[in-house]
Amino acid sequence: MNAKILLSSFLSLFFITSFAFASFDREDTPATDPSLKKLGWEAIYKSDGILVHKKEIQGSPLVAFRGEAEIDAPIAKVANVLYDTSRKSEWVANAIESKNVIVRSAMDRVEYNKTQAPWPLKNRDFLFEAKVKVDKSNKQILIGFHSVEDKTVPPSKDCVRGWLGNSKYILTAIDEKRTNLIVEIQADPRGSVPKWIVNMFQRKWPVVTIENIRKQANKPDVGELAGVTDLFFSRTSSSVSGIQKAKGGKL
Repeated sequence: MNAKILLSSFLSLFFITSFAFASFDREDTPATDPSLKKLGWEAIYKSDGILVHKKEIQGSPLVAFRGEAEIDAPIAKVANVLYDTSRKSEWVANAIESKNVIVRSAMDRVEYNKTQAPWPLKNRDFLFEAKVKVDKSNKQILIGFHSVEDKTVPPSKDCVRGWLGNSKYILTAIDEKRTNLIVEIQADPRGSVPKWIVNMFQRKWPVVTIENIRKQANKPDVGELAGVTDLFFSRTSSSVSGIQKAKGGKL
């Protein structure tokens, strides 16, 4: 790629990112929780009730980011947002395509995601395994995901294959109407983008992602993931029947 064009795109990315980050409604950042500090996390800012942490990755110029906030929606709806691959383009930032490649079970699958990059950079795509774990006693769902390779979905010439390290969503039911959501990401779009620009973009990823999940979970046509409410809360048979009819998958 021409050096002048590349430099121009980097400067554009810098100003776009700086403006977007500056537009956040910043709040006072609380001190880092000691339990998180022991794991290497450092609180860096809070916006719209979303607390963001960062963590240095040993031997890597990339930084991991973590966001935590309360969602005014039942855990079954938030789970459905994350589970329904067919609608991820509605809330995953810059998503062009999302699909399931391999479905081993309701708790284990391989997903493909393509995202649009600003001109003149190539689009990025990701192939990753997502596994679900349920902690009934703590009313919690953990979805861990990381990059994998599969010969049925090789890298294409029109995209740069990105990489995802150990990343996760943790959903905890506060009560029947509210959910605590934690998101953690280790991502590298690879290609020619300098890592400091990657870190700058990823710095706001937790806020953008949680805000988008909030909006998606409150759409009237987003149902509850069947079986989740019954798993964590005692329900009458009629209520359970209603959940079974909701749109989405089933755990």
